[in-house]
Amino acid sequence: MSNSILNNEEVDALLSAIEGGQVLVGQKVEPKKDKKIQHYDFRRPDRFPREQKRRLQKISEEVAKQMGTTLSRFLRSSIVVELIAIEEFSYEVFVNSFTDIVCANVVNLKPHNGVGFLTVDVGFCLAIIDRGLGGPGKIPQKIRPLTLIEESVIGSVLSDIMEDIKICWLKLEKLEWSIEKMEMEIKSLQLIPVTELMISINFAISGDLGNGTFILCIPVAILEMLMIKTKSEKIGRQKEIANIENVIREVELNASVVFGATQLSLNELVKLKTGDVVMLDNKITEDLCLMIEGKARHYGKPGVVGKKMAFQMS
Repeated sequence: MSNSILNNEEVDALLSAIEGGQVLVGQKVEPKKDKKIQHYDFRRPDRFPREQKRRLQKISEEVAKQMGTTLSRFLRSSIVVELIAIEEFSYEVFVNSFTDIVCANVVNLKPHNGVGFLTVDVGFCLAIIDRGLGGPGKIPQKIRPLTLIEESVIGSVLSDIMEDIKICWLKLEKLEWSIEKMEMEIKSLQLIPVTELMISINFAISGDLGNGTFILCIPVAILEMLMIKTKSEKIGRQKEIANIENVIREVELNASVVFGATQLSLNELVKLKTGDVVMLDNKITEDLCLMIEGKARHYGKPGVVGKKMAFQMS
């Protein structure tokens, strides 16, 4: 409890508030909390639906696994690739997000008209080249642009990664994507309008060579066309029934045959021993009951097939 003492002016103000009904005696006054304001850009609202983003995320996770396998095989070292984010923003924001030099590759998005971008950290590219040519494969402290020979080496690795991407994206469409050219200055690649909305798929690369980032950037308009083509068609009622039947046929059920029933007292049950005969309520000529999941379904006769007991439904 506070030990502060109110002065005369504060006492008068408190009494006036009580008389006016602004403050009730015994009521705890909570301080007002400032409302958080969330920024929203009305000029560039998100166009890519969440449902399609979830589907894109599953495909991108498969791409990450394939990419890790390809890099590990080429570098003869353990490489892990993980999907870290899928973001949507304008091409201008994407280009301005790079402050240092980056290995930027222009991707021809055939059969659709348009281009995308594939970016890799230059430091990680230098480590790949060093490892591929027999060196330890470490990211150098001083980052420099790639030479023409180094661009050729990295280009072959990125071409293999592009094949992995196309394989994972076969669920959407058979693509003919290919890398057209490589640049170290991404801001010089003014191939599409700065206001064009893009989807950026960000991957994190880690392993013995160090850490790096791998970004695949595709226009939203082209991704929308891919998603629209692969929307699931409504199936007919007959096909739906057939699909349900196929699923039901694979369900395993417990089946048992009941020879009969009887009633015993607890005393009789306790005194049972080997060789005792318990009389059932069924006659020898009556059918036996086949129970499926505890419910009576069929009746029939017991028998033998080979060396195993059997049940013939009647």
